[in-house]
Amino acid sequence: MKHIFIVNPTSGGGKPATLIPVIHDYFKDKKEPYEIILTERNGHATDLTRRYSIKDDVTLYVVGGDGTVFEVLNGLNDSVPMAIIPAGTGNDAFRMLGLEPMDIKDVLIQTIEGKYVKVDYGLANDQRFINCSTMGMDADVGEFAERIGKKLPIPRTLVYIISAMFIVFKPKTIDLEIDLGDKKIFQKSLLVAVMNGRWYGGGFQPAPMASIQDGKLDVCMVSDASLLRIFQLLPMYFKGTHVGVKEATFLQADSFTLSTGGRVVQVGFDGENSKQSKIVFKLMKLALTLKVPKSSTLREDV
Repeated sequence: MKHIFIVNPTSGGGKPATLIPVIHDYFKDKKEPYEIILTERNGHATDLTRRYSIKDDVTLYVVGGDGTVFEVLNGLNDSVPMAIIPAGTGNDAFRMLGLEPMDIKDVLIQTIEGKYVKVDYGLANDQRFINCSTMGMDADVGEFAERIGKKLPIPRTLVYIISAMFIVFKPKTIDLEIDLGDKKIFQKSLLVAVMNGRWYGGGFQPAPMASIQDGKLDVCMVSDASLLRIFQLLPMYFKGTHVGVKEATFLQADSFTLSTGGRVVQVGFDGENSKQSKIVFKLMKLALTLKVPKSSTLREDV
């Protein structure tokens, strides 16, 4: 088995570059083959993944943030395992592995020596996502955070809070339709989050009971509300304590179609942004092999 490390040197303020000597040092006395490749532009990780995941005898390690994980996932052959080394800012995908806090160098070593587990991922039209797809105020906040995050050297969570405070003063509702096949749901929503994982935006929890091994996508829709009520809901949305409030609607499904009445809106996929008016969602059950530290709470027996 060859170890391929796809390193995004611009993630996390340059944190990935500090791990390169650690990788070399780990393998210097080992006979296992390994290779380190640096990404050079947006989308490069996808191109590299397509090139290196042709063979089944490799494991691809993503050394970067959620955006790099997204790129690798969208170039990956399903038969090739992927590992996440959280060297970005938000690192929401890594939170799903169920690990106690540890130094990133320990994460790296424990992942190399780790176990393989099967997890779900989502498909939205032709885009794969491991964590989330959002639209409405959520996606507007994500797009704004992406822009200002490149200019402000502050934690990702704070970037999202600042962005949310800015967007919340001019929220736009969406006339949402969710077609579940046997029934349709219509709602005027401020935001909708389609979650495979539990966290996004550096720690927000729109679907606090979501799991990447349960075979379901969790959907959270927040209906229109006054400005005062939005400010009351935001901290609950962050902590995951909004379950049960009248403005929040939850559902689970493995496939559905979400449309916005022809209106093109901002949509986020694991933090990467695009514009859409209709999305067909499908859950790819246990279709991704992840290599994780042995202490991960993710199950091997699913």
